Amino acid sequence: MRVNASARAHPEPVNRIAPGTGSGLSAALLPAADRARAWAGDELRALILSGSHATGEAVWAEFDGQRVSLSDLDLYAVLRTEPACRAARARAAADRPRLAREALAWGLAAPLEVAFVTLDGLARMPARPGTVELVRSGRVLFGDAAVMERLPSWEPASIAGEERLLLLENRAFELLSALATGGAQAAASPSGAQAATSSSGAPAQPFAASDAGPTRPMHDAVAALLARHAVLKTALDLAAVRTLVRGELPAGAAARVERARELGAPASLPSWLERAWEGLEPLWQEALAWRSGATQALAPDAASAEWRAATRAWSAVWWAERERPDAQHDPWERALVAAARAPLVRRVRRALAPPVGDAPGTLARLRYALAGTPQHRIHGSATVLLLAAAQSPHQPRLPAGALRALAQLGVTRSAEFAVAAAHTLRAWDRELHAGLRTAAAS
Repeated sequence: MRVNASARAHPEPVNRIAPGTGSGLSAALLPAADRARAWAGDELRALILSGSHATGEAVWAEFDGQRVSLSDLDLYAVLRTEPACRAARARAAADRPRLAREALAWGLAAPLEVAFVTLDGLARMPARPGTVELVRSGRVLFGDAAVMERLPSWEPASIAGEERLLLLENRAFELLSALATGGAQAAASPSGAQAATSSSGAPAQPFAASDAGPTRPMHDAVAALLARHAVLKTALDLAAVRTLVRGELPAGAAARVERARELGAPASLPSWLERAWEGLEPLWQEALAWRSGATQALAPDAASAEWRAATRAWSAVWWAERERPDAQHDPWERALVAAARAPLVRRVRRALAPPVGDAPGTLARLRYALAGTPQHRIHGSATVLLLAAAQSPHQPRLPAGALRALAQLGVTRSAEFAVAAAHTLRAWDRELHAGLRTAAAS
């Protein structure tokens, strides 16, 4: 497949992936796969479907008579050389705004996430939940099907604690994004439900807080469904993390939930997280029904209660994950220690690396290098926010200890929970994920 000069900024599908090939991908999402293939260019060896669309657990909803996917479309584009991967990433970044405008019309309400890798690079990736699932259920949409046979046999028992922690930290951003969307936002807004609605009275859109930047164009009804999907997806991933502690990762959401029930609540939780684990049971029931097609948004009060239950359960699992013989009992100190977990040399080296997107400059990053790498400081800020929300009986607030921790991490200095969350979400999206969720604002 040739990509001409004009197509590099706005690539068009060439030699479209044909429906009915047994790939398992819904025909509605073939245009998205075609777009990924165009980004990859003519050095593409194989395009692999992974994630929930490969396992058959993707969530779909009806909207205006159209069936839309609420689950991310996860693809691996295996290219021949690393320079080809860099060129593909550049084409994808340039085309993201157009993709954001078109994806919903295809039936994709969630992000299209494409990892551009060489086969050797993919083989060097550590054991992670995603790579374990890739070996189990990945399907080649286009190219050399024998690529799957050359993947390492990643096993759940090989997944390190750092990978479990990264999975948890990434789900923190799912929860913060859900809070910024629809009815759940009323719980975090300084002025309550009024601030959770737009001028038309409809629920506010994702990233709607004043300092979060422009929003992704998304119909409010779809945004509310995506928000609930993020909460319920997080609940299921908490079950996965619980099983990973034992070196297990049962196949399928239902099996993971059942195993997590057998393992029971984490030990040694602080008093402010009492019964947080038990709050997962109704979420698991809803999440499994959701995966079976029972998709509906909630009223604002119910959405806020569901979000808070998920946040408290997340905090319980995170607390257990960070349990050590010398672990701090103060949640803010524990979060700061987690953010500074990389060796000092790595923290400084990452601070000196060229900034990505609209990341702070080198001097600003060096100022906070002792607190962690840029990634870990952003993750640590999300952790502090969720721990604060888990302690708040009603609207999430930032107590003095949380404010001190956020100041040390240097991602946000706002004392308002909603604005601090928006700053942290923006940093995560723009600095770590190439603006995937705010591409339309570019």
